[in-house]
Amino acid sequence: METTKENVLIIAGAEADHKVLTRYLEEAGYGVTPAMDGHQGLELVQTLKPEVVLLDLHLAEPDAFQIVQSIASDDVLRIIPIIVLAAPAEMEAVERCLALGADDYLVRPFSATMLKSQVREFQEIRRRRQEERERAKERLREKIEHDVEIARDIQLGFLPSELPQPEGWEIAAFFHPAREVAGDFYDAFTMSQGRRVGFVIADVCDKGVGAALFMALIRSLTRAFAQQNYSLNLMDGLGNGLMSGGRRRGAPSIGTTALMNAIVLTNNYITTNHLQLNYFATLFFGMVDPVTGALSYINGGHCPPVILGQNGEIKGTLKASGPAVGMLPDATFEIGQAGLEPGDMLFAYTDGATDARDPNGRLFSEKRLMALIQQPFPSAAALLTCVKSALRDHIASADQYDDITMMAVRRTPLQG
Repeated sequence: METTKENVLIIAGAEADHKVLTRYLEEAGYGVTPAMDGHQGLELVQTLKPEVVLLDLHLAEPDAFQIVQSIASDDVLRIIPIIVLAAPAEMEAVERCLALGADDYLVRPFSATMLKSQVREFQEIRRRRQEERERAKERLREKIEHDVEIARDIQLGFLPSELPQPEGWEIAAFFHPAREVAGDFYDAFTMSQGRRVGFVIADVCDKGVGAALFMALIRSLTRAFAQQNYSLNLMDGLGNGLMSGGRRRGAPSIGTTALMNAIVLTNNYITTNHLQLNYFATLFFGMVDPVTGALSYINGGHCPPVILGQNGEIKGTLKASGPAVGMLPDATFEIGQAGLEPGDMLFAYTDGATDARDPNGRLFSEKRLMALIQQPFPSAAALLTCVKSALRDHIASADQYDDITMMAVRRTPLQG
C-alpha cells in the first residue's frame, strides 16, 4: 500500500528554482506541488493545506508580503509554516515577511542540507500547531457545553418545581426542549390572595440561547405583574374601565386587573426596551376561579387551547384575543370568558406539538392532535401522557424540530 507523501508547496516565478528545490525535496521523500505565481499559490494553499510553503520574494501581484499576510490572517491556514526564498541582499524584505507572519527564510544559492532540515523542523512545528488548535477547539467546545448546561439549569429553575393543585382541580404540564435551552415555557401560580389560579403557556419566536433568555424575561415579567394589586390607571392610563387600546369594558371581576396587568405591562416593557431585537412570544394566560370554574383569559396569538368535556368532546376553543406579546407597541388585548364544569379539562400546547416531524418530514398536525385528545381521560396527566407517547412514536428517529410544551387543567367530576 502506497503511503501518502507530505506535500510541500513551492510558490516561485523562476522555473530554475522549482527544478532545484523539487529535486532536493523528492530526494528526501517529499511530494512537491509547484505554483508559478501568487494567485495559483494562494489557491493551492487553500485547497491542499500543505505541510510547508516555500515562498519566493520575487512575485508580482499578489506579492510575497500579501501572500504571507493572507495565510497568517486565516484561522485555518495560519498553522502552515512559510519559508521565504531570498537573496543575501534582501534581508530587509525578509524581515518584513517575518513580521507579517512568515516563519523562516532560505538564502540563495540553496543548500540541500539546510532545505531538508528546515522542512523537517517546520513539519514538526506544523504538527504541534495543529494539535494545539485541536486542543483549543476542544477546550472551547467543553466551555460552551458547560455554559449551555448552566444556562439549561438556570432556565429549568424558571419552570415551577410544583404546580398548584387547588381542591377539586388537577394541573399538569409537559416540557421537552428541542435543544439544551428552549424558548417555550409554562407557569402556574395563585393570584388575588389565593382566590384565583393563573396558568401560562408561551412560545418565543426563535430557538436557542437568545430565545431562552427572552423566555426568562417574559416569564419573570408576567408573573411579577400578575401578582401585583395596582390598577392599570396608575401605570398606562388604562384604568377607569378602559381596556388596552382605549376601549371600555365593564367592572372588573376578581383577578382580571392582574391578568390585564401581566400582559399589557409585559408587552409595553418589551416593545419600549427591546423592540429592535425582534423577539416576541405567543402566550396564553388563563385564570380560573377554583370555586365556580369561571375562566378568564388572554390569548396573545397563541395556538387556541380547547375545553374538553368529560367524554372528550370539544366544548370550546379559546381563540386569540390579541397579538403576540412584544410584537406591537400599545397593542390591544381583550379578556375572554369561559368556564370549566365538573369533569371538563382545558388543554393548551405550543406549535412544537403540531409541527413535530417524522423521519419523512410529515407533520404531526393539528387535525391529528385534536382527534387524539377527543376521548375520556381519567386525569390531566393521563391526557398529556397519551399525547407525549403519540408524539414520541411519530418523531421516532427524526430530530425534534421545535420545543414541545403542553398543559392540562382539569376540574374533577362530581362524586356519585
